[in-house]
Amino acid sequence: MITSRDLSPYFPSGLMAAMSEGRTFHFYHWDAVAGDRLTVAPDARPVVHWIWSGAVTTQSARITALLGHMEDVVLLVSAEDDFNPAVRIAPTRWIPESRGWIAHFDVPELSAGTTYHYVIERKGRVIWQHAGTFRTFPKGASHLRIAMGSCAATGSNHPVFSTIMQLQPDFFLHLGDLHYEDIAVNEVQLFKDAYHAVLTAPRQAELYRSTPIAYIWDDHDYGPNNSDGSSPSRMAALKSYRAAVPHYPLVSDEEDGSIQQAFSFGRVRIIMTDGRSMRSARSVADGPERTQLGARQLAWLKRELSAAARDYALIVWANTVPWIGEEPNYDRWSGFQYERRAIAGFLEREGIHNVVMVSGDAHMVAIDDGTNNRYGPSGEPLFPILHAAALDRRGSVKGGPYSHGAFPGPGQFGLLEVEDDGGSTIRVTLKGMNHWGEVLVEHSFERAVFPQ
Repeated sequence: MITSRDLSPYFPSGLMAAMSEGRTFHFYHWDAVAGDRLTVAPDARPVVHWIWSGAVTTQSARITALLGHMEDVVLLVSAEDDFNPAVRIAPTRWIPESRGWIAHFDVPELSAGTTYHYVIERKGRVIWQHAGTFRTFPKGASHLRIAMGSCAATGSNHPVFSTIMQLQPDFFLHLGDLHYEDIAVNEVQLFKDAYHAVLTAPRQAELYRSTPIAYIWDDHDYGPNNSDGSSPSRMAALKSYRAAVPHYPLVSDEEDGSIQQAFSFGRVRIIMTDGRSMRSARSVADGPERTQLGARQLAWLKRELSAAARDYALIVWANTVPWIGEEPNYDRWSGFQYERRAIAGFLEREGIHNVVMVSGDAHMVAIDDGTNNRYGPSGEPLFPILHAAALDRRGSVKGGPYSHGAFPGPGQFGLLEVEDDGGSTIRVTLKGMNHWGEVLVEHSFERAVFPQ
């Protein structure tokens, strides 16, 4: 069915207003030669359904869009808001979707620390209502602002997304539950429908067009509630993520490989782990065989942590579920105590002291300065933690205790800011905020940089 929203780019505002009143209209394509009344015009399909950016580096980015047409489509990219001059980029990949095709545009050879504008052009017509921006990452030491959050109802249009956009973060780190479809069947289109609902919700669409994304899933957007590697929708989730999300390079090229990834901003390394697609079944007892990450991802995480401890001032580990807590719970790290102790012990043995963990899942903002994070052999504090949720879901508290408290509720998100002038120390500030722009909880600390 074609809706008035689908047709809005093609007809005058007066006609669109009449359509919004519920009146019925019939649109036909008239063949001027044969004089035959034909079907609805093919060009009545929207050129662009949704578009978002991600995988930003100092010199590149990826734009992913759902388009109604394949022919004569290019992406215009320019450092000027009037697109003069502009580079025209053809899609590098097309993926079928029920509404059209998902197109991947890889944007190379960019300048560091520069704002770029992008927009789809088809047959010389520019689709301005879907224009977007991103800023490439700077080279070397730089201040950083990461906005982050998790847990929003499918297609949410909560004001929190506008609040996040107005803060102009360098990127938005989505910590899971992008939608709540709880898909339990192996159908790729169901996941594509969920992405469509999210990316066409007005406030979310505006945020994701203006702010690059870095996104790792949790349970509701990967499979059913509390899902693991045995989820019946696992392969559909993996395939649709690779199709729709402008993600950083994945560690595994295999179709059934997990979606962990890592990237850098100045002297900060961001590591994102997938705690769902390799998770052991609930029936496996806590011990060496029970894992949240899987053996290959755990080995990768250790390599990343070791290298980043040598080369970066700060490591931000994006881990979606609560780390702190003692009550055995399959949906938190307290249900994987053997693996948690193994990671904590590794950090202590390697002398890695520059980690901050950011998490979602629990519908709260919460901060622990490390006081309650004592899972290594020494029993000493390990690293600070910031929980960032819920974007629009009902409040809840999980895990803990948290040194700075937990604040449940909807319309909430997190902010991680790094002040880095290239010297021997950096200053890190963690904030839990609400959609009114109020700071609910905050913690700042300094870290020595080694090596300089």
